[in-house]
Order: sequence, then structure tokens, then C-alpha cells
Amino acid sequence: MLGSADIKVRPLKLALMVDPSSASQVREAIRLACTQWGGMFFPIIPVHKRMPASWRKGSLKAPPAHDVVKGYLDGFDPDILVQFGKELPKYVLDSKLKVLKPESFWSGGRDQDANEPTYGIGVLDVLLDIFREHFKFKPRYPLKAIVPVIPKGLGLFWASVFGEYPEHIAEAIDKEFADALDLSKPEVRPTNFRELTEEDVLFPRRITQWATRVQGGGGFLRKASVFFMDASKIEDVIDFWNLRASGRPVLPLPKQFLDEASFRQVVVEFLDEHRRPWGKDGSSFDLASLIPSRHSTMDEMQAFAKSLALSSLDDKPGSTTQRMSLQHWYPRLWDEWARGNGDGIADVYGEDEEITDIEGEEHLSMRLKSLVPSFGRENWYRSKGRCVNEFDLRLYGADEHLAEVYPKVEGNHLLQAITGNIGGYGEWRVGHHGLVRIVRRLSGESRKAPKSEEILFAWLKDRGWEAKLSSPGILAKQIYKRLGGMVSMLADKDVLALIEHMNGGMVTRGGAQKDDRVIVEREASVAEVKRKLNAHRYEWFIQKGIFKLGLQTKCPSCQRNSWFAMATLKEELDCPKCLNTFPAAGNIDQGRSGWFYRTAGPFSVPNFADGAFSVLLTLEALAGRITSGRRSTSVPSFEATAPGKVNLEADLAMFWRDGSYGDDTAGILFGECKSYGLFKTKDFQRMRYLAETFPGAVLVFSTLRESFTKEEIAALTRLAKFGRKYWKANRPRNPVLILTGAELLTWEHPPHCWNEELQKRFQNVDSLMEHCNASQQIYLGLSSWQEDWHAAFERRRRAREKRS
Repeated sequence: MLGSADIKVRPLKLALMVDPSSASQVREAIRLACTQWGGMFFPIIPVHKRMPASWRKGSLKAPPAHDVVKGYLDGFDPDILVQFGKELPKYVLDSKLKVLKPESFWSGGRDQDANEPTYGIGVLDVLLDIFREHFKFKPRYPLKAIVPVIPKGLGLFWASVFGEYPEHIAEAIDKEFADALDLSKPEVRPTNFRELTEEDVLFPRRITQWATRVQGGGGFLRKASVFFMDASKIEDVIDFWNLRASGRPVLPLPKQFLDEASFRQVVVEFLDEHRRPWGKDGSSFDLASLIPSRHSTMDEMQAFAKSLALSSLDDKPGSTTQRMSLQHWYPRLWDEWARGNGDGIADVYGEDEEITDIEGEEHLSMRLKSLVPSFGRENWYRSKGRCVNEFDLRLYGADEHLAEVYPKVEGNHLLQAITGNIGGYGEWRVGHHGLVRIVRRLSGESRKAPKSEEILFAWLKDRGWEAKLSSPGILAKQIYKRLGGMVSMLADKDVLALIEHMNGGMVTRGGAQKDDRVIVEREASVAEVKRKLNAHRYEWFIQKGIFKLGLQTKCPSCQRNSWFAMATLKEELDCPKCLNTFPAAGNIDQGRSGWFYRTAGPFSVPNFADGAFSVLLTLEALAGRITSGRRSTSVPSFEATAPGKVNLEADLAMFWRDGSYGDDTAGILFGECKSYGLFKTKDFQRMRYLAETFPGAVLVFSTLRESFTKEEIAALTRLAKFGRKYWKANRPRNPVLILTGAELLTWEHPPHCWNEELQKRFQNVDSLMEHCNASQQIYLGLSSWQEDWHAAFERRRRAREKRS
């Protein structure tokens, strides 16, 4: 097994689960976050039993409470849940995440003298690193370190802005760093807000983001935000905290301080800082957005924007919208669709990252090292989880498919397949980008690379399906093992034709298949095999045992030629035609006879190994040659049963993840594969059932042919139109992907495997979604699904106008 592991270190991420009506719980959550490295990015999740009236928007109803909470957990992807209330709902506990109480973070308990956290990297370690870098020697441009004194009035709001320490941590910081960092304790007032938030000022909340970097979360669609809020409302404080925890720059703007010069000046400076030109001529700008809270109105926010009397971009008094944008909704961070349309949540990593090679390991074992930040205490004996390592695995060269992508854990079967045992789940889990390990020790860890079959079948079992490889799937698995995973060596028409000719399968001419089947195997001379395979491929095929060598000679009794495998050669030979025995001496004449090859093992199965070649070539094209940025967990032909349901059957299945443009998209796909046969009605019905059972799944139709019949095109078009209905995050419900010999029987990936006209028309097919869209236009003559969606939107708009 070969491969690589891209290891990233990041802070342990906590989800702070609070009663949304309890100001004390929210403040306690803020205090805990300020004691941890990365704490600024910990979400505060309000566990509503029923969503309040403030969540209703006009005629739109508020979403269900469990959808909001589960959506926040899915978006922020925490490692541990911290329970501040008495209990958590069952649907939260079903997430399989570890749940801790706040006192669990201190080895001596919440009220005792315990300054080193049992989980995460504590603020004392962060401050020590800050001291070494900025305060040990007098710098030219010094930083200022403060611990602001939070006033009683609007205390929760001010704590969310500057942060606040628990009493025992505040005492420890005073003791160890008051002199070293020249700590000051200014009182917080609206009038000194600008002064206390200067870039060179370190305060508790800002200290938690030390040595972190923000990545992804919607890319260029993410904008800086000014949050227009009511500082007296708990809900607004939580929304402000979470908006900032999503990774975007956020400036709070309380209604209570609209007339304060300090706040107004900071707002203007913030808008100017985040007005960034883009485009070739620099005439377009990204602008910061003003966002109203649930306890503010659009009218109030617009009135404030007008009161700033900002000049336009050309310095002429006028439209303030040229200096800012007014957004009338709070970003739907809990909604998957909204996160895919610009309201994303960023990933937060440390500064350390390393790519290690995985090579020469036996029994699918891999050694994964622990990567830790360059700062922090050396004594780990009390730590139950110091930081987190994310592993992006790229595995190849094994004799079976290995898992690189993992679905979200929803049940114990998948949990056990990933961890090996349920009790060890505190160490390993599945995050947005693959395997996640909570680092408890400096030493690395050896573990077996999970097999794709185990992961996908465990996922199905958690959903009530008992799955197993079908007979063609077992055959495909054996072929993959014989090839050592190098399926691309079969991606050639001449190679497949040679193997099919030798194993006695159907003869193909001009892409058409004859109806007559030759029952017996055919031999090919050594010279012929060498001629039809290039030197490199010939040596590789012989090494992998795809052909077996034998001698062809004539029986003296029946005068017929027979082939004898090299292993069966002996002094006397048994003729398979007349069943007589004859001596080898005198009957084997190198002048009249010669050495010939026959196909061996699973390569002897006719009809292109009962379709296994097309299955494996499809998996290879999807997982490897289409894009190097894709990760996959692939399984060949399988069948699954469940009580009271129609059986599932597919020629292949794959969990996939694309890493285009810094933001991942992922999902599952199912495939129907043909060698040179035609797709039948039952094939389309089977795929339609998979689409209905697994919304969002990609449906792949692949064939070694390069064209389709009219009947196939009509059936594919019906299924493609059904599957291209808008689903979420700019994705169709069940996109159809069509692959032919043009994509499968080549070493080049799209668009380079297409003709020049198609290469110019489809220049960007790096992602699976883009490839689906392009393939429907190429092979079915459909328009892009974006055009269909726009046309449907226009029809609905005209219908509404007509009714009104």
C-alpha cells in the first residue's frame, strides 16, 4: 500500500450548548471559550424547545427547533459538546459526539485551583507563546495586553465583545503574566470602544485566535459584516457570537450606542477597510454588509446608514450603498442550502501542516504521526485531548479498495467500522474533511486503513440494509487484487479485445457485438501477445499473472492440436480431445509447435469478465483520472436487502469528495455499467429506485461504447430531467453522469479526452457536478441545469404576477 496523509492541526472545537433564555449560561459559555486556544470559533448553540416568534419572517414560519440545533452542529462540526443546562435532547445525543459538563475541563473541578485544562490548550500556554514572541524583548511596534473590566450594564454583550475569564483563570494570569505582559485593566465604556479594539490590542477573546488561520467557508462570497443588534437581548448576543465564530470579520453595532462617536468612527473605518476592489479594471468592489438582528428592523438600520452621510466611491455625496450593502436577513448558518450559497462556515486551523508518505506498510497498516502546535506545555499526563489532527488520506497501490471518504456517523455499525470499537470513539471521528483524531499523546498511532467495503456496508446497515458483494462484485474484487489496483492498465480497446479474444468471449467489431459466443478459450502466441501489447504493458501483465504460458502440440492419435499449461507438462500427456495418452518425447517439435498464452484466473471469464472490466474502469475514472483533488470510497457490484423493501442492486457505489476552490462538496453515487450491451428498462427502473431511496445521490451510466441508441437516449433523458430538479446548495436532486469509451478507454481526463470543439465548450469540468452537467449536454443534448432552473424561476415569477 502506498499513499500520503495531509495532516493539519487545529484547536479542539467545542459546541457550547446553552438554554437560550439563561444569560448566566451564555456568559459561562463565553468564559469557558476564552480559556481555550481557538475559543473565539466555538459556537454557542441555543437549545430551543420551540423557536421563538423572532424567528418568523413575515408569512414564513420559523424552522423546527431540532432542525436549527442539528443544522448548527452539522455546520460548525464540533469535536465535543459542552452541556451547560440540565439535559440535552435525544436527537443531540444521537449525534454520537462526546458530551461533557463545564467542570470536566479542569482536573480539580470548576471551583478549585486547576489552571491547566484537561481538554484543549489553555490560555496560559497561549500567553506564554505571546510573551516569548512579543514581550520577551522590546519590539519596535509593541502590542498591548489588557483584561478589560466588564461593566454591569449590558455585561453579557460586553463579555461577548472582549471576552472574560473565570475567576481562577483570571487569578492565575495576574500571578504569572501581570508584569511580564504589562497587563492593564481598563474599564469598558462606549466612549473608549475604538481605543480598546485597536489592532495592536490583545484582549481575552482576541487572544484565543492566536496562531490560527481561517480557510474556506464560501470563499469570495463571504463578506465582512456589521451586525446591527440590540445589546440587551440574549438572542442577539448569541447570534453575534456565532456570526463571528463562522470565520467572517464582524463588528457589533448596538442600537443603544448609535450616537456614540467612538462606535460611529469604528463603523466607518470598518467599511473602508473591507471595501476591496476586484476585477481587471478595479471598478468593482466587495463591500461589508450591514445585517439586522432579530430584534432590530430594516428601517432602523437604513436610518443609521443614511445618518453616516458617506460619500460614494467617486467621492461625491450620494448613495451610501456604494460604501456598504444592506442585507435584510441574518445568515442562515444552520441551513445546508444557505451554507452552500455564500453563508458558509470557515475551517480554523493552526499554523502547522505536514504531508507524510505512507509506504511499505504490511497488512494495510499505516502509521499516522501526531502533529501538535509549536507552543504549549510539555507535560501531557493530565490531558485527555490536547488538539485535533485532520487527515486527508490519498491511498493507492493496495490490492483492494480503501476508504478515503467517510460519511457522517449516524449509527453504531459505521462507528465501529471507523474506530474498531464503540468505546474508542472519543479518539476518532468523522469530520467535514475526513478522519479526525483528538490528540492525547505526542506519539503517533498505527491503525489499519479501513476498507471501502466495510465502511459503505456499515453505513447501509445503520439505515436498515444488509449488503454484500454480488457475484460480479466478487469477480471485480479478484481482478482488482490481481492488478494490484492498477486498473488503468486495462484502459485500452486493444488490450480488452485481446483478453476477450483469448478467453473465448463475444467478438466485437466496430463497437458492435456479435450474437455468437465461442465457448472454448483461445490461445495466442507469445509473439502475437507481445505485438499487441507494448513492451512495458507486456512485462507488467506477465508479472501480474494475467496470462499463463503453455505449449501447443498435436496428438498423434486424433491429429488435433491441444494446449498444455506449463505446469502440466510431463513425460506423458493426456489429450483433452480424444482422451488418449501419448509420450511427450518425439511429439513435441519446436519446429512445428510453439509457446502460447492463455488468460488466467478471473481474466478467463468471457464477456469482458461478466462486465467487471467496465465496472473497474468506471471506478478508476471517477476516483483517479478525472481529478487529483477527488477522494473516494468505492465498492463494486453489490446487492442489499431490507425487510419490507425492494432489494437494492447496483454495479458500483462510491462516497466521493471534491476539493475544488478550497470548499469541499461530497456525496454518494451509484452506477449502472455495460461493456458493449444495451441499457434495458430494468436498468433505468433500478436506478430510479436508488434515486428515490437516496435523495442527492449521483446516478452514473457508463459503457465502453461511444454512442447510444435512440431508445437509450430517450430513457436517459427522462431520468436526467427527473434528477435535475433543484435540491440544495446549487445541486440537483439526483444528477445523472454519463460515461462512454471516450472517458473510460483513455488515460486522459475530461475535457482533454474529448474533441477540440467540446474542449473549448467545456473548459472547466474539475468537479463531479460540473462533469454531470457537461455529460448531459454532450450525450443527451440537454441545456445546462442552471438554464432550466432560471427558466422555471421565470415561469413561477410570471405566474405570480398574473395572479396578482
